[in-house]
Amino acid sequence: MSDHIDPVAHLQKAARPSRNVPANNGGLRPKAPTPTLPTPAIARPTVWAASQMSYEELLAAVRDLESANGTTLSKQIRSQVLFAETLLGWLLRFPGESWQQRWHASGADAAGRDWTALAAEPDRHGHLVAAAGRLLLLDVIRPDYSWLYATQATPRLYERLRTLRDPAGFADMERLCDADARMLPSDRRQALNQLTRMLVHNGGTLGDITLPDCIEAHRAQDGYRGRSHPRWYTLLREAAILPADSPPTIFAASRRGQLTIEEMVDRYDVVCRPVRDLFVAYLYERRAAMDYNSIRYLAAKLVLLFWRDLEIHEPGIESLHLTDEVARRWKTRLSGPVLYGSNRVGKKREDPYTILMAVRAFYADLSHWALEDSARWATWAAPSPVNSRDLAGMTKMLKQSRSRTHQRIRELAPLLPRLVDAASDTRAAAKELLDAAAATPPGQSFTQDGHTLRRATLSDDGSRGRKVSRGHVYVDNPESGGTSDRPQDNRRNLSLEADRAFWAWALVEVLRHTGARIEEVLEITHRSFVSYRLPSTGEVIPMLQITPSKTDKERLLVIGPELAVAFAEIISHVRGDNEQLPLVSRYDSAERVHSPELPYLFQRPYGIGRTAMSSSYVIKLLDELVTTAKITNNGGTPAKFSPHDFRRIFATEAVASGLPVHITAKILGHDSIATTQTYAAVYDQDVIENHRAYIARRRALRPSQEYREPTDSEWDEFLGHFAQRKLELGTCGRAYGTGCQHEHACIRCPMLRPDPAQHQRLQQIIDSLDGRIAEASNRGWLGEVDGLRTSRAAAEQKLTQMQRTATNLGLPTVRSRLDPSPDA
Repeated sequence: MSDHIDPVAHLQKAARPSRNVPANNGGLRPKAPTPTLPTPAIARPTVWAASQMSYEELLAAVRDLESANGTTLSKQIRSQVLFAETLLGWLLRFPGESWQQRWHASGADAAGRDWTALAAEPDRHGHLVAAAGRLLLLDVIRPDYSWLYATQATPRLYERLRTLRDPAGFADMERLCDADARMLPSDRRQALNQLTRMLVHNGGTLGDITLPDCIEAHRAQDGYRGRSHPRWYTLLREAAILPADSPPTIFAASRRGQLTIEEMVDRYDVVCRPVRDLFVAYLYERRAAMDYNSIRYLAAKLVLLFWRDLEIHEPGIESLHLTDEVARRWKTRLSGPVLYGSNRVGKKREDPYTILMAVRAFYADLSHWALEDSARWATWAAPSPVNSRDLAGMTKMLKQSRSRTHQRIRELAPLLPRLVDAASDTRAAAKELLDAAAATPPGQSFTQDGHTLRRATLSDDGSRGRKVSRGHVYVDNPESGGTSDRPQDNRRNLSLEADRAFWAWALVEVLRHTGARIEEVLEITHRSFVSYRLPSTGEVIPMLQITPSKTDKERLLVIGPELAVAFAEIISHVRGDNEQLPLVSRYDSAERVHSPELPYLFQRPYGIGRTAMSSSYVIKLLDELVTTAKITNNGGTPAKFSPHDFRRIFATEAVASGLPVHITAKILGHDSIATTQTYAAVYDQDVIENHRAYIARRRALRPSQEYREPTDSEWDEFLGHFAQRKLELGTCGRAYGTGCQHEHACIRCPMLRPDPAQHQRLQQIIDSLDGRIAEASNRGWLGEVDGLRTSRAAAEQKLTQMQRTATNLGLPTVRSRLDPSPDA
């Protein structure tokens, strides 16, 4: 038996199938690799003047350094020299033309904070750390960021580094920090320490720092707790060290932007190079008519879910001309559990038809382009592996998906008023609690809504002259009964709670009154408000300008009174004591681009600065609001409001209120009315009311004399008609105003509606007819026999009809929701 060959063993580690596959997953699971962020290639020197000092010169420099620092005790100076001798003696064991090269060769950078274990016994750790600090002060070595972030340096060392390296530059930074009232002492310390590390790593002064240097320093902070403190970058911009056109934040500068078409394709490690080049050329052709997010998803469908899947399961494939068997196996895998990615692996795929459609369009485009440019595309023209039979279930899937969406909206729409009330109540309660706590002196207790709380005493209460909490109000809950000995475990930030409650209310109001997409709402700025004057009356109508998003269509929405109040409070909340709204940059996660700094309405404090809200933060606020309000579905399960649910509810209520569908489509920014119709969920009550309205309109077209008030004689005649329809065996079904056309031969008449209660009487009539038929036959009355037999046959038919009517099939009786009577 031959050895097993792993078909993916040759792939890079990030592209190999994960072996952590759920049970019975049905195949390999190649995980699409995420492209790493390219770090700017900066050539750092390994030789400079200070790094080439001799052993004796370095020891003399350490002695002079300590003397210049004010150290007068010769014993302390000798100790620092001995420490330096220990470290230098260890570095001399490694090859290199400079101390920097020997430092790299020693492996200390990669060892991080445990680097001293490479040099000596544990009892020498303190000596080596002190000696390394002296080499940093003298600019003898320039460690990598991994070593600088992992090694805990003393504040005194960083202060000495700033004094020796660039005292004028750091003095300017100190002045910028003093001018920023938002900066806490901890923010100031972290920013200056980060700039100090950059000088230790780069050499030179602050004025020599470039944008690539900042990107390198920030990306090296992975896992470092100071990553969320980017104030050092804005200090460099404010000091004009970085150019004015540099990205507004370090996150904008270092975050990976849009991938090129080549990078989109190459991330999946296509083996066949000609096919890889084909996909690159095809996606370039399609890119002009698609946004970035759409072209990225198309690349994943074609390259990963189609071709890469074929390469893994059909080794050696090099042609788009697939055999029926190969195409069948691929479609079978596509309809089974998800094999790729990490979110839904092992679960049933929800969108197989979108992938099939993308592949079918790919083959159709190649065939069409081959007719226009055969030299370029004819080689790849091939029959499509996806035919109309493969797409037969797509319409059914779309209807099922639409049905699920409509049912979801039917369940959530009645809950929306509760959510609105909960948002308003939560906001008011949080504001009242914050005001009560702010009016209470630190350390004192107060009672709010029956709960006793104590205003927390912080180190910025004025007694020490320090500020460490950015003005936030904290309270401790003595009634919590917490077992922790630390007060901060039972501490609440009421300022943050009030801010989150406000934004939850604001988002609910704006989403439900505009019907806009979440990305459109988050892109609203202070400049989005315009006014329109009606030509007829001169009335000024406030309008909201929705910037182009999904369909790249700009539109204007009328701002109603409730929405105007919400926007006014949002602007007041964001502006605070400032005359204008702060300017922030917003990151578009779909397009992977940062916007210019604009006065966005939906922004919040983040650390020392401000940040624009993200979609994930909005979802988190809505989830917290639903949980706090304890809003549940009819089945008792917790409700789940997504931002797009407000858009669907808006469309449903607009159409149900009589707004024409084409106007609703214009407000929602839909290209097609059919799209809007899928958003509007139809209720059973809506069907009943619209049907009744149709009947009313139809009656309006009938002659008016038919609806006049009847006279007493006409009413008596009308009632007399129904009295005359009562018969022995049931009721006559002839219309009002008509007489009997069958000379009262009711047994034979099809207008007779037999009464099941007269079953026994009809059986007696049949028995009587049988006797009369026998008598007429005996006497030779043949004409009478024919007539009696016709009557008997009609009677038998009426008897059958009686039995069918009286039979109970066990069907449930459905009572109308519009009729409160239980007997309806």
